[in-house]
Formats: sequence, structure tokens, C-alpha cells
Amino acid sequence: MAVKTARFRGDLRRYAKVGLDSSMLIYHLEDVSPYSELTEAAFAAVAEGAPAAVLCTISVTGLLVRPFAQDRQDRVAALERFVLGLPHTTLVAPSYAAAKEAARLRARYGMRTPDALHLATALTERAGAFVTNDRELRRLKAEGIAVVVLDDYV
Repeated sequence: MAVKTARFRGDLRRYAKVGLDSSMLIYHLEDVSPYSELTEAAFAAVAEGAPAAVLCTISVTGLLVRPFAQDRQDRVAALERFVLGLPHTTLVAPSYAAAKEAARLRARYGMRTPDALHLATALTERAGAFVTNDRELRRLKAEGIAVVVLDDYV
């Protein structure tokens, strides 16, 4: 299975800022093949600042469930260090404006609350694209945000 890493990285560079879905962290930190090749390229590009990234704090919730369930405090600490140490990445708690936007997105597109909050945070932070592996989110193109789907590069 050929992964189009160079094309993916080039496509990301079109945007000054991208929102990152929780799946980006999970695929990267759990080395999920073939997506970890793409997440490695994405985090390398973000580390260089081209593009910058925005990450909704609810990603932390999804990321830390398993280590907490396994009582792996060492893993919790390692994952926190990773997330908090990401260069050129803003970790954003959903604001009132993002919560209101998420409600609008849920009403219009029938989205689940977590997806709506991720996207609303990216929109309120003026990200040009949202990087995910959820093809269904392409419906949001009308909202003025590009949806970059990992499967398109595999």
C-alpha cells in the first residue's frame, strides 16, 4: 500500500493553520499503519510551523481514556508531555462561541457533539483546513473549511 506522504505534506502547506482531529493523535501515538506515516509528516510540518495547528482539548479526553483505564500513570504523563509540547500548536478549550457554533453544526449536519466541537473550534480559530480520517466531514466544505482526509493519501 503506497502512502502519498509528499503530496499530503504539500497539501497541508497550503494552509496557514489546520485543525487536527483526535484520530491524528491516536494514529500517531499508537503507530497505526498506514496512517502513522501521514501523521508523522503532519507533525513534522507543524513542528516547522507550516502549517500551525489547533487542537481542541476534548482530544485529550479521548487520548487519555485507555491509559487511565489501565491505571498507566506513566503513559498518561507521556501523552500529556507530547500534547503539551507540540510546537506551533495551540491547545484550545471550547469557548462559548465554539459551543454555540458546534450546536449550529449539529443542527445543520446531524453531527455528533465531539465532531461538532472539534470542527467548531477549528472554525472559530480560523483554521483553513481540518485534518481527519472521517470522510463524512467533507460535508462541511460549505462552512469555509477544507477537510483533509487521510484515506485520500493511502
